Amino acid sequence: MRIVHTESSTVMGGQERRVLAESLGMRERGHDVRLVTPASGVLARRAAAAGLEVIPLSFRRSLLPATARALASIVNRLQPDVVNSHSSADSWTAALARLLGGRPRALVRSRHISAPVRPGPLHSLLYGQADWVITTGESVRRDFAESGLVPLDRSTSIPTGVDLERFSPHPERRAEARGVLGVATEGPVVGVVAYLRRDKGHAVLLQAMKTVLDSHPTCVLVVVGEGPELATLESLAVRLGIRASVQFTGLREDIPEVLAAFDLFCQPSLRNEGVPQSVVQAAAAALPVVTTEVGGIPEAVLHERTGFVVPPGEEEALARGILALLADPALRREMGEAARRHVSASFSVKRMLDSTEEAYAAALRAAGPATRPTRKSTGTP
Repeated sequence: MRIVHTESSTVMGGQERRVLAESLGMRERGHDVRLVTPASGVLARRAAAAGLEVIPLSFRRSLLPATARALASIVNRLQPDVVNSHSSADSWTAALARLLGGRPRALVRSRHISAPVRPGPLHSLLYGQADWVITTGESVRRDFAESGLVPLDRSTSIPTGVDLERFSPHPERRAEARGVLGVATEGPVVGVVAYLRRDKGHAVLLQAMKTVLDSHPTCVLVVVGEGPELATLESLAVRLGIRASVQFTGLREDIPEVLAAFDLFCQPSLRNEGVPQSVVQAAAAALPVVTTEVGGIPEAVLHERTGFVVPPGEEEALARGILALLADPALRREMGEAARRHVSASFSVKRMLDSTEEAYAAALRAAGPATRPTRKSTGTP
């Protein structure tokens, strides 16, 4: 199968990591995979370093017609079976490119977050051009169906897969991992791994930690990630009087090793989530998770079985979940083991790739017989 992924994002978060993992995984299965993405993005560099063919294209809404013509030209040159778009800008571009004559056999739209899409003529056009829609959580898929934009029989929910060997529990490495991070405590460590933007809810977690530290003064919060909210969060930690108990590590690539330093994981998202990869990775590492009822997160974290799922934005509820786990090491161990079993059954890389192949096959069936353009499209690749 000839597959072209498009991704307009230039940062490297969970969504972009999934695009790369899908691309490399499908290539390993014998498919011909290309990636169309801005040359300036982290994803372009990572993909090229992994040997994936990257076709540079800047997705700017102000230049949408020209970019769509360029993408149409790329599509007609490569003649892919499937074009799979991922972010907003590249999805609009792919839809317009199809209208301009850049016609893959099937167009697939992946929706990674739970932000609501308002029904209307423009979104009807956007999703009407897609032969199939993939969501990262079942709740997001059902929201689309209820909106009337995408019927259930034209969509699939495919959770992000986790490498179960790479993300496995290593409690024996805890002291070493804490040393690498520079965490100087014999007390418990709460960890969060996420891009530092408001939607991720780090500010709520800092407020919850003030309550946690009243009962567990030796506890440390480790915040892994980079992003525009760093300075704001550092200032908030100072104002709350907890700065000495919060460690900001910046971006790290050694996440399996980082997770070994934690006693529990917290993902305090406020909105716009599918199923965060960091949550699934933490569960695979047998960490209990305290998180929020946003998007598809409750599909990855089973309330009171593999962690605690609380309403978003409620620091008191978040603090109660953290405190319950800190107070009971046996509960932490029990929930962590259950978390590992749950993601092993439902969130493997093999299952993600199998399901993606099935979704592409369904998209091709929905698109109908193969056709190729009879005229040249305008624009340059």
